[in-house]
Amino acid sequence: MKAVVMCMVIGVACAAKLGRQESHLKEEPSSTHAPQPYNFGFEVRDDDTTNYQNRAEVQDAEGRIKGSYSYVLPDGFVYTVTYEDKKDGNGLVQTVQKAPSGIEVVTPKPYAPPKKSVSQKRI
Repeated sequence: MKAVVMCMVIGVACAAKLGRQESHLKEEPSSTHAPQPYNFGFEVRDDDTTNYQNRAEVQDAEGRIKGSYSYVLPDGFVYTVTYEDKKDGNGLVQTVQKAPSGIEVVTPKPYAPPKKSVSQKRI
């Protein structure tokens, strides 16, 4: 019984000594930078592999983002995704369109390792 009481006294003493300690970590002031307008895009047109894709995006001085990207899938359809951040709390609004591309997609042939050659025998 004495041991239990002694443990409780030590526990209370330790807790009282620790109390609430102040943090030694300094909180860095947060800095908010104004949005920087930008405009970028790219386009890929590879007839050998029928790899067709593009992307364009802009951001205005208020931070609103608008853009689109499109690509041709093996089914021959071109998929176009347009998106816009209207800054109204609804996040990014996007739409997807699917349309025939008129492109005959090239399907690559599966890889086949080269055949082993017949080695010559010494006489």
